[in-house]
Amino acid sequence: MKRRWQLFWILEIALTMVLGYQIVTNPGSWISMLSGLLALLIGVKGHFWRTFWLTLGAILVAVGLFINPTVWIILFVGLVGALLALSGKHGARLPWQQKHYMAVHVAAATAKAGTRQRHPWFGDETIGKDTYEWDDINLIVAAGDTIIDLGNTLLPQGDSTIVIRKGLGKTRVLVPVGVGVMVDHSALAGTLSVDGKESGLHNQTVRQYSDDYDTASRRLHILTNVLVGDLEVLSV
Repeated sequence: MKRRWQLFWILEIALTMVLGYQIVTNPGSWISMLSGLLALLIGVKGHFWRTFWLTLGAILVAVGLFINPTVWIILFVGLVGALLALSGKHGARLPWQQKHYMAVHVAAATAKAGTRQRHPWFGDETIGKDTYEWDDINLIVAAGDTIIDLGNTLLPQGDSTIVIRKGLGKTRVLVPVGVGVMVDHSALAGTLSVDGKESGLHNQTVRQYSDDYDTASRRLHILTNVLVGDLEVLSV
């Protein structure tokens, strides 16, 4: 949680610097803000049409500020931070903090006619309530925690694949003992933990193999791409 708040303040400060640059380099923006500040000064110091000058100054400053697109990003990031703070204080969960649990089962092979499956943007989905044939997993999630449990299935001989693309959130993959694992993880910021061995990522891509990958009859390829989030792979 501490790292998330550090990232939040770094992002806000960086966006504020970008906003300052946009104001200085945009003639309409800085002229409007200077005029607004002058009107506010006249309204504070003077007694003639005080309300008019204060109102005009506030409007001009607001126009000069909000014509820059970065200010809307700053407000959005601030709103997300406020929601995270409130959810942590009161114990509530935001949509992207809800757990996304996948328990996979197997069934007899069926004809390959093709399938289509919709996934939520923000967590809170359970895949595997009903028995079905194992198939490779391909997920795109905007934000949220994801749990993929392969302990209830028998992976086929050869290679199987899990592909996950995510904006924000933690991902945990539970792999049966005896399955060779290859992890290819890319992240702007986060950590990678494979059977307890943890390493930090900062705009990096890491590829790791389990010790028994070359000799295992069943192998699992885990390919993940996230902006900010952790990946944990555990043998169960």
